[in-house]
Amino acid sequence: MTAWDNIRMQYRNLGMPDFSHIPELLKLVGLDGTEKKKAKHFSLGMRQRLGIAMAIAGDPDFLILDEPTNGLDPQGIIEIRELILKLNREKNITVLISSHILGELSKLATHYGFIDHGSMIKEISGDELEKSCRKCIRVTFTNTNGLIKALDSMELEYKLIDENTADIYGQPGTTKLINCLSAENCEITGITEHDESLESYFIKLVGGGNNESASES
Repeated sequence: MTAWDNIRMQYRNLGMPDFSHIPELLKLVGLDGTEKKKAKHFSLGMRQRLGIAMAIAGDPDFLILDEPTNGLDPQGIIEIRELILKLNREKNITVLISSHILGELSKLATHYGFIDHGSMIKEISGDELEKSCRKCIRVTFTNTNGLIKALDSMELEYKLIDENTADIYGQPGTTKLINCLSAENCEITGITEHDESLESYFIKLVGGGNNESASES
């Protein structure tokens, strides 16, 4: 069947006798001009968009997508991503995406639910996740009390990882930082840039590489 035929069939399944909105729906998903083309000749990305068109034929408020970018080339991934954002912004459709492609989810999601072995183990907003994964300077040091005094005096935001490791946020001047720490009898033994990715956050959350069946949505 053609793209038009597929959506018409979906309309009939939903008990919708008016087919006048089909061209508008095809245009929304970027398939305008393909009404007469057989769906079997569509690229994978076009089939994905046709599937989404059929899913939103009944004007839903909530859409569930399972691995919507799986198997697509970079251009197809971008097209599906832009379509999902368009449906959310222009049609106010809430979209639940189940996917293992975490880097792509980070460009779309506003809320995350992490699933491990069938159980929800963490729910977090996009803003909270961004704060957890933001860039920082990770330092190792010799004197915890000295470090706290120095960083507090510089009004820097930081997080103690353990008694000898801390993450310092912002962009402190290295020379000033070392001088302030030295004044508090605290020596820096190591300093590196640290930027936790969504992938590493997820792996750490589920306990490392022993959870191969873990997924994220």
